[in-house]
Amino acid sequence: MKLSLVLSLALLGAVSAHQLDAGALEQEIPDEEGEEESGEPEPPCPTESEIVRMVVPGTGGRTYRYVFVSSCQTFRGAQRQCSRCYRGRLASIHSHAVNEKLRCTARTRTNRSDLWLGGKASWRFFWVRTHWMDNSVWNYSNWARGYPRSFWTRCVTMCTATGLWRCLNCGTRLPFVCEY
Repeated sequence: MKLSLVLSLALLGAVSAHQLDAGALEQEIPDEEGEEESGEPEPPCPTESEIVRMVVPGTGGRTYRYVFVSSCQTFRGAQRQCSRCYRGRLASIHSHAVNEKLRCTARTRTNRSDLWLGGKASWRFFWVRTHWMDNSVWNYSNWARGYPRSFWTRCVTMCTATGLWRCLNCGTRLPFVCEY
């Protein structure tokens, strides 16, 4: 059934041949379906052994503060923990220097290949719209080849080995980085 749907969409031009080659047959779950509320109580804030704090000087005297959390959450769960535990949000990245510093720290602190950043990509009338959840301007990106690709809303991850960004199902459980 799924294969016939993808092939039909390809024939209609809604899915490009490049997307088919790049893995459009993987299971796509819309954001709302991938992150159902379980009714369970909020998990406790991560312990000091599960986090790494980092300060990065920015331009204009601004200082960026980050917390890497090694315990895995869905995108929405990570957002809630950033807000509740650190009074922050999932990180938005606006320069290569910050991206590289975050990648280097993440690489040494987690054995997972990806971690959540605070961005989303969504399909809008044959093009992909990207935005940061904190509503800051999207003035830098570091996409892996073939990304962003998104037939439904997907959430942005950073590869801890390369620093390149990809889009994954928002219901996937990953470590994450908060900015506060």
